[in-house]
Amino acid sequence: MSIKFLHQVIIFAAMSVALLFAAFCFFDPDVTGNPLYIAVGVVCIGLAIALVFYEIHFLKRTRKIIIH
Repeated sequence: MSIKFLHQVIIFAAMSVALLFAAFCFFDPDVTGNPLYIAVGVVCIGLAIALVFYEIHFLKRTRKIIIH
């Protein structure tokens, strides 16, 4: 497993965790409607979007680098 692939896996895992926590903040019946949880959910979605752009940037920068 290359370092580049491991980096991609870790970024994907971070995006998944952010989106799962956002789903928890929006859909958990115990906290539904709490403005703090809604704000945290929105921040988590923003973080996931930022990680997508970071992954695109990373792939463009490492396209020509061969790492085994």
